[in-house]
Amino acid sequence: MSTMTSPSPMARARPNREALRSLWPLLVIAGLYSLLAVLYAVYTPLWQAPDEPAHFNNIRLLATTGRLPVLQPGDYDEAYLNELKARRFPPEWPVEGLRYEAHQPPLYYLLAVPVWWLGEGLDLRGRVLLLRLQSALWGAGVVWLIGMAVRRLFPLHPDLALLAAGFAALLPMHLAMMAAINNDGLSELLIAAVVVRLLEHLRHPEGGSRAWLGTGLLTGLALLTKFQAYILVPLVGTVWLWQAVKGGKAANKAVAWLAPTLVVPLPWWLRNGLVYGLNDPLGLQRHDAIVIGQPRTADWIARFGPVAYLERLGEFTFKSFWGVFGWLGVFLDGRVYALLGLLSLLVVAGWVGQGIRWRREGGLTAWQRRGLILLGWQCVLVGASYAWYNLSFVQHQGRYLFPALLPLSLGFALGWQGLRTAAGSAAGAMLMALVAVGLVLQGWQSGDVDGRGLMVTVVIALLLFAQSRQPKTPALVWNGGLLVLLVLLALYALFGAIVPQLTAVLSAAV
Repeated sequence: MSTMTSPSPMARARPNREALRSLWPLLVIAGLYSLLAVLYAVYTPLWQAPDEPAHFNNIRLLATTGRLPVLQPGDYDEAYLNELKARRFPPEWPVEGLRYEAHQPPLYYLLAVPVWWLGEGLDLRGRVLLLRLQSALWGAGVVWLIGMAVRRLFPLHPDLALLAAGFAALLPMHLAMMAAINNDGLSELLIAAVVVRLLEHLRHPEGGSRAWLGTGLLTGLALLTKFQAYILVPLVGTVWLWQAVKGGKAANKAVAWLAPTLVVPLPWWLRNGLVYGLNDPLGLQRHDAIVIGQPRTADWIARFGPVAYLERLGEFTFKSFWGVFGWLGVFLDGRVYALLGLLSLLVVAGWVGQGIRWRREGGLTAWQRRGLILLGWQCVLVGASYAWYNLSFVQHQGRYLFPALLPLSLGFALGWQGLRTAAGSAAGAMLMALVAVGLVLQGWQSGDVDGRGLMVTVVIALLLFAQSRQPKTPALVWNGGLLVLLVLLALYALFGAIVPQLTAVLSAAV
C-alpha cells in the first residue's frame, strides 16, 4: 500500500522563488517609480501642482472639525488665485480661502486624515510632504496593477508588462500628479483595480455572484473618490451585458454588482441632495456657479475662433499629457516636445508591425480580443468625458486622460514592441521620411528650414530602415534603452524644468 508524501519545504518554496524571479522586473520598475515620486514630492515647491491647496484645505477641515466641506460662494477667487500663481505662492500669502474643491467625493480625504494626524508637530512643509507621499503610494499601486494586468493578458510576452508599467511609472506628468496632494492617484488605483477584475470576468464568464460583488464594491468606492471614476458604470455594465447575452444567472450578477455600486456612495448622494438640492446630487451645478472667471469654451471660441480652439486643444493636450507643470505654466524645452511627438508617431507605426506579428503567430485568443475591446471601450469613455468637460470649460489638460492609463500604457508598449519587427521598422522609417519631407516643405514655404529637426528625423529614418532589413536588436537593448531615456526624461522634467523655472520666477518675484 503506497502512501502519499507531502512535498518538502524546499519543493514548496521553489514555485514561489520562480514566481518572484518572474516578477523582479516589475519590482524594479515599481522601485524606480517610488524613488522618482519621492524626488518629485520633495523638490516640487509648495502648492505647485494644480488645485493642491484646495485639496489640502479639504483634508484640514475634515481632520480638525470632523465635518465634510461644503462648496459655498466665495470659495473661488479668480483674481486672488491668479495673483498667487503669478507670485508662485509666497509663504506669507494665505491659501485657506481656496476651497473650490469642496464638492469632491470624500474617500481620498477620509483616508488622508490619519496622515494629517501623524504629522502633528511638523511644520507646514513637513505635513504637505507626508500627504504627498501618501498620494505617491496610491500611484505605486497604479503602476503595479498596470504591469500585472498586461502580464496576465499577454503571459507569453512579459516585456509588454515591463514596458507598460515603465511608461506609467516614468511619464513625467503622471509622476508630478501622483506626487501631489489630490485624489487622482486613489481614483486611478480603484479604476485600474476594477478593470483588472473585469478582465477576469471576461476570462472566466462562469464566475458567480460573489466575484461580481467584489467588483461592485470596488466600483462603489471609486465613485466616492473622483467624478472621473463614473466611467466605470458603463464599463462594468458592458461586461455584465456581454455575460447576460452569453447566459448564466445574469439577474443575480446584476444585483451583486449594482447593489454595492449604488449603496456605497448613496449616503454621499443623499447628503449632497440636502446641501445642494435634489437636482444636484454630485454638486457639479454648484461648482459651475461658484468658479466664476474660469475660461468658458463658448467665450474662448467667440474670441479666437473654432480653428484656434481646436489647434490649442490638440497641442496643449499633447504637451500636458507628457508634462506641463506647476499650474500649467512650466513647459519642457520645445525640442523635447518635438522628440516626444516623433516617439508617439513611431509607436503608432509600431502597431502595424504588431498586427502583422499577431497574424503570423496565429492571432489573439478570444479572451485577449475581448480584453482589448474592453480597454478600447475604456479609452472611448474617458475621451468622451474629456470632450464633455471641455464643452463648458477650457480644460485642455492631458492628465484628464490618465483614468485610461492602463490601455494607453498597453498601447505604448505594443507599439514599441511592434516597432522592433521588420514591418514595424519599415513603417516607422516611411513615417519619418514623410515627416522629413514635411519639414523641408514647411521650411521652403517659410524660408527657414529646421536643420536640426530635419537631421534628427533623417537619422531615425535611416536607423529604422537598417532595423527593418535585419531586425536583430536584442530585446534588452531595445526595451532597456527606452526605459533609460524615460528615466532621464523624468529627471530632466523635475531638475531641468520644474525646479529651475519655479525657483527663478519665485526669486524674481521676491
